[in-house]
Amino acid sequence: MTIPHSTGFAVAVDGPGGVGKSTAARRVAKRLNMTYIDTGAMYRAVALYNIRQGTDPQNETAIVASLLHINITLDKQQILLNGEDVTKSIRTQEISEYTSVISPYAPVRKKLIAVQQKFAASGEVVMDGRDIGSQVLPWAQVKIYLDADVSIRAQRRASELAAKGQPADITKILEEIKTRDHRDKTRDNSPLIRTDDAIYIDTGHMTLEEVIDKIIANIHAARRP
Repeated sequence: MTIPHSTGFAVAVDGPGGVGKSTAARRVAKRLNMTYIDTGAMYRAVALYNIRQGTDPQNETAIVASLLHINITLDKQQILLNGEDVTKSIRTQEISEYTSVISPYAPVRKKLIAVQQKFAASGEVVMDGRDIGSQVLPWAQVKIYLDADVSIRAQRRASELAAKGQPADITKILEEIKTRDHRDKTRDNSPLIRTDDAIYIDTGHMTLEEVIDKIIANIHAARRP
């Protein structure tokens, strides 16, 4: 069931991969004492479950069938997959690539959007993803669209992986981001778009603190009578 509006206050943060959506949204929520909801982590949890089952990501029928066995919940800043804390284990390049294939499947999006809307039905939330302002929380009081040049995003991703001791081939990462951008923006179900009422922020040459401050300034502006 679609929840048409919230009884609280919602901030929707959208944008392509590698622009710092999750980090910025998490910090904004913490600073303003709001609840942070990482929607991308939910799709990653579905991916992790299916990787463990050995499911081909191109097998949409099998992926959809797996939803019957998947329960995703939040515990503060932790993402739980059938009761297991998978917050750290879903942050791998393999998970990213698998997620990009299964996330456009309509039944997957329908299930997770319903979960996300339930989380945001009351209280004050900051939610990030690729279709938050357009599909999940179209009624959000504040909508932010973060962006950055693809080369900058690829370098950031490579640095993140290297810091974790994971392979970081910048050329491969650049091509993967370009491919995912195209897939996200052209998919039939909930494509990545900047809504007309979203505030555009180019994070390419901004520090994280500058991005956070700008988002918070817009939130304060929206709260003013």
